[in-house]
Amino acid sequence: MATKAALPSADPQLLGAISKATPESLHHVQTDVKNPLPSKEDLRQEKDHENLIHNLEEFDPTNLHHTSTKERKILPDTNTIAQEKTEQELMSGIEGFDAGKLKPTETQEKNPLPDPSAIEQEKRECEMRHSIGDFNKSKLRHSQTEVKNPLPSTEAINLEKQEVEKIQEIEGFKKDSLKHTEPTVKNVLPDQDTLDAEKKEQELKDGVTNFNRNSLKKTTTEEKNALPSSRDIAEEKAAK
Repeated sequence: MATKAALPSADPQLLGAISKATPESLHHVQTDVKNPLPSKEDLRQEKDHENLIHNLEEFDPTNLHHTSTKERKILPDTNTIAQEKTEQELMSGIEGFDAGKLKPTETQEKNPLPDPSAIEQEKRECEMRHSIGDFNKSKLRHSQTEVKNPLPSTEAINLEKQEVEKIQEIEGFKKDSLKHTEPTVKNVLPDQDTLDAEKKEQELKDGVTNFNRNSLKKTTTEEKNALPSSRDIAEEKAAK
C-alpha cells in the first residue's frame, strides 16, 4: 500500500510575524458612503419618458382618420412572361411524353471482393482480439505506487523568503517619512482648428433648427405602370 507523504511546513518567520501582530498595531479606517445624485441629463430624460407615457395613456383613438387600402395589380414584365412560357412548354412536354419510346435496361449488382491488404488487416484485428480475450492475468506482477512530494529547491526557498521580507517591509513602513505634495490640475485650452470645427458644427445645427420649410417647392409624384407591347401580348396568346 502507498505511504502517506509528509505535508510541507509553513515558513517560521511568517508564522512569527502573524503571531506577534496585535489589534493596537492596526490602523482605523473610516468608510465613506457616497450616494451620487442624478445629473441634469438624467432628470430631463426621465421627465420626457414620463410625458410620453402620459400622452399615450390619454390618447383619444377617435382623433384617428379612416383610410382605405388600395390594391394594385402589377402586370408581369417580358422576362416573367418568357419564363412562364418556358415552364408551360416544359410541363406540356412532360405530360405528353410517350413512355413507349423508352428502352428496357437490366440492372447489374456488383459486390467487389476485398483486396489482399484489406484481408490481411482484418486477419490481424481478429488475432489481436483473440489474444486479448485469452490473456492470462496471472502472469501480471504486483506493483506498489509511491507518492512522492519533492521538497522545494533553493531558488524557490530564496524567492519565498524575499516575498516574506517585502511583506514585512510594507507592513512596517512609516508614513511619517513621506513628503506632502500638492497636485497640479491643468486645463488645456482647445486649439484654433478645434474652435473652428465646433463653430461650423454650431452654425450647421442653427441652420437646421431655423430652416424655413415655406421656402421648399411643391412637387408631384408620378407613378408609371408600363404596359406590355403588342408583341408580348401576341406571344402570350400563342402560348395559350
